[in-house]
Amino acid sequence: MQQTVGAGQAGLQIAARMKAMRIPALVIEGHARVGDHWRKRCPAPTIQTIKRYHTPVAVLYQPYPTNWPEYTPRDMLADWCEHYASIQELIVWTGSEIHPNPTYDTASCTWDVTVLRDGEPLKLHPSHIVFTTGTMEEPFMPDCPGRDVFRGQVLHSSSFRGGSDFSGKRVVVVGAGSSAIDACQDLVLNGAESVTMIQRSSTCVLSRDILSLVQRSTWADNRPLEVADFLGVVHRLPKSMPDTVIAQPPPSFARTMTIPAGGPLREKLAQGGLQLGQALTMPILEKIGGLMIFIGYWIDAGAAELVANGSIKVKSGITPDRFTETSLIFSDGTELPADAVIFATGYQPITEATRGLLGNNVAALAGDPYGLNAEGELNSYCPTGHPGLWYGTGDFFAARFYSKMLALQIKARQLQLVSVAPP
Repeated sequence: MQQTVGAGQAGLQIAARMKAMRIPALVIEGHARVGDHWRKRCPAPTIQTIKRYHTPVAVLYQPYPTNWPEYTPRDMLADWCEHYASIQELIVWTGSEIHPNPTYDTASCTWDVTVLRDGEPLKLHPSHIVFTTGTMEEPFMPDCPGRDVFRGQVLHSSSFRGGSDFSGKRVVVVGAGSSAIDACQDLVLNGAESVTMIQRSSTCVLSRDILSLVQRSTWADNRPLEVADFLGVVHRLPKSMPDTVIAQPPPSFARTMTIPAGGPLREKLAQGGLQLGQALTMPILEKIGGLMIFIGYWIDAGAAELVANGSIKVKSGITPDRFTETSLIFSDGTELPADAVIFATGYQPITEATRGLLGNNVAALAGDPYGLNAEGELNSYCPTGHPGLWYGTGDFFAARFYSKMLALQIKARQLQLVSVAPP
């Protein structure tokens, strides 16, 4: 039996692939329902990629209905994930979690795992554990002095449940990625007295219309999805499109790509004081306080208008320095009165979750799932430095394409076509 941790889109697609290849798989999900990781997000998000891009392994097993919207709303996607797990007859234990420090037996090549299912401990012995809890795992909250004296509300964007709770309030949102702009937009629409976005450094922003054009050129309706995915992977390889890939970063970093950002969009954002790069670049890891922290970009679907007209105010090139009772003071000495502060400051990498669950030694052996290996493939979905331990991360497209490769590798070990090296 194989064990997949996390019933998000990657975990479900990997489980579906394994089921199709007759590999027994159990999915462990901490939430009460499949799809809750979407339902518990800010109400505003809609998937800003075209539906052909964010289709699950559906073309092989369960396609979207023909009248499915081009950009899927949050709750619709959450319900589809739940429906998908049910119709595909995937074995998913919700309300469950792995007890820390499972051990690996090199003689039997199996794990000794205790799963807490609805609080009841159950012993399992899977041959493989696949972490699919996402490249964005634990929220990162910077240490900002004075938080204990601040009279207002302080939260991370992962706990933001909508702007209706902040109607009539002065809200500061620290960060300028997708979580930040989603929160800012929802706050404005729900009548916050003021909304100010704090931008530490330049932000990567792309028009949804431009992104959709780029995606439709590859994921065209008349092109088989398997062929489109293959082309999508080829386009992402550093040596395949030298005009698109502007840099090959160190192995621990994600690839950096550029797409024209669009003149009108840039003008609107510049008018509102947002600092932009020359084009959309997609660096997603940044070292902060010794940790590799995920930072972001955002795809614009109307928020630029709110930045341009001042509904979302922007303070750029500064960082929070300390709280007072009623305000936030910044690195340049300026002060901003606030009733609530939302830190949209990203997430710690999945390796930190591995470290907390499996221990330092296993996490060190497993290595880094980010970036590209020597062959230009994602490190994720490839064997880690520890036998029986895998990472399955990435967006819908990455999980859809690479889940087959991961399943094939596990199948080869199941058939003893590949030997398992000791850790």
